[in-house]
Amino acid sequence: MKILVIDDEKPTLSMFKLFLTAYGYDVYTAEDGEKGLALFNEISPEIVFTDIKMPGIDGLEVLRRIRKTGMPSEVIIITGHGDMEKAVEALDLNASDFITKPVERQALNSALARAEKRKQMPQNLPVEFSEKKEEDSLAISVKGKLTASAKEAFLSLFKIRVFNDIREVRLIFDDSFSIDRSGISLLMEVIQDLKQKNIAIIMENLSYNYLRVFQMAGIDKMATLKETLPED
Repeated sequence: MKILVIDDEKPTLSMFKLFLTAYGYDVYTAEDGEKGLALFNEISPEIVFTDIKMPGIDGLEVLRRIRKTGMPSEVIIITGHGDMEKAVEALDLNASDFITKPVERQALNSALARAEKRKQMPQNLPVEFSEKKEEDSLAISVKGKLTASAKEAFLSLFKIRVFNDIREVRLIFDDSFSIDRSGISLLMEVIQDLKQKNIAIIMENLSYNYLRVFQMAGIDKMATLKETLPED
C-alpha cells in the first residue's frame, strides 16, 4: 500500500518514513503542498498524511484538491497540539482522520488501522442508526457520517416515551463513523438533553483521534468516552 506524507519539516518526514517503512508501506514524501499534489497525481496513494500549516498550499487546500479529484484516498490531517478549530475544519472537508504534533505512536497506529478499515468500505456511507434495549440500558449503533442532514432521524431516537425506564444510553460508533462540525453540535445537543434527564451517556468504540476531538470539544465532561480496544 502506498502512503504519501506531505510536511515542510524534514524531521517529521524522516519520522514518518522510518515508522511507515518499518510497517511495510511504500512511503513517498514531499516538502510542500505543491510538490505533494504533483506526487499524489503521479502515484495515486491509498493514504495521505498532510500537515495543516505549510507555506504556500496548506494542508486544508491539499485536502480540498484531493477531494476534487474523486480519488478514494484516505486523507489524514496533521495538526498542531490542541488545534481544535483546524481539526474540525478538516472534518468539514471530509478528512478521514487527524493526528496532532508531536505525533504519538498510538495516534499514528490508530489512524492507520482506521484508514485501512475504511478503504474496505464503500465511500460516503449514509448515516445509519440501530437501537437495542436491554433492561434499563439503550444501545444505539451509529454508522456512516453524522451531519446536520441526519438531525431529524438522530433526534427521533431520543423521544421522551423511549426513556421512561432508561438510565443509561450507550452510543456505539462503527469503524465507518465520521463527523463534521454540525454533527458535533448535534451530538452535544443530544448529550446535554440526556444529562438533564439524569441519564448516563457512554460513547464506545471511539478511535484514539476521535476521542481527542470529543475531549477538546468538552464532551468528556458530560459523557464517558471509551476508546476502541486494540486488536490482538
